[in-house]
Amino acid sequence: MTEETPPAHDGIGVMLVEGDPSVRRARQIMLLSEQYDVRSYATGAAVLADPRSRAVPCIVVDTDGSPGAGIDVVEALRASGWRGTAILLDGSMPSTALLRAAERHGDRVLDRTTGDAALLSAIAASLGGDRSGRPACRCARDSTE
Repeated sequence: MTEETPPAHDGIGVMLVEGDPSVRRARQIMLLSEQYDVRSYATGAAVLADPRSRAVPCIVVDTDGSPGAGIDVVEALRASGWRGTAILLDGSMPSTALLRAAERHGDRVLDRTTGDAALLSAIAASLGGDRSGRPACRCARDSTE
């Protein structure tokens, strides 16, 4: 009998914010199958109302453009002390402002239709492979300094 080695991300928290219940549930099941501790929300307001969300190191959120969604949620979390990384799902060509905001914080912008494997890779990379769930340091100096 062989023992399976648990994934390096066993039990690390990921927040999932998705308004479409079927998409949210499918992604939640996929993340659970990879041993992530998933906190799933239908709205950005629900994330912000949950004080436990500040302890989760990664958020996957759609940037559908409506007020109080996507980057607004991430910025509000950061303003309240959250120091995690974000995977921003965008359905079109991302705006320059979105790309700059993502780069500034070490976040990633992916197409909304990204498959499971690419999403899992982005989550693992954002966590830096650290079992503690603390995000990896993405320190970079601005070349203008």
